[in-house]
Amino acid sequence: MARLKSNGEVVGTIEGIHGSKRYMSNRVILKNTGHGWKKYGRLSPDIDPRTAFAEAVAKQNKMLEQRPAYAAFRNAIHRACGLSKRWRLYSAIQLMPDDADGVWSEACDGYDAVHLDLDEVVELCRLYKAAMKENSEVDAAA
Repeated sequence: MARLKSNGEVVGTIEGIHGSKRYMSNRVILKNTGHGWKKYGRLSPDIDPRTAFAEAVAKQNKMLEQRPAYAAFRNAIHRACGLSKRWRLYSAIQLMPDDADGVWSEACDGYDAVHLDLDEVVELCRLYKAAMKENSEVDAAA
């Protein structure tokens, strides 16, 4: 597990559905998928970490502008739970997007569960299906 302090100053963090990537001043990129920060990669010496972070942010913003349904799902799942539980909720939605009750049972019922009611899970499943439809349409058009 990587220690944040040993990798210099934080340049910036990019939040995704699957996890977070943190760009550090010593050119190290750390990734957290809900189980702590781990070393993900390293920028080459000729690339400034601030420039690389700015380019990654611009790329993510462009993608979110092109895919508003995906952006809506991403925002909803971020509001629903923290990173340490998001993987569990997202995996359940991926496996059974048409079975909100099953998603709720898998992710929201039991020990260390996501605290959502069934209506919130139904909305997440609806947003996920809209995002997947949008992705296939954008990919088909490209």
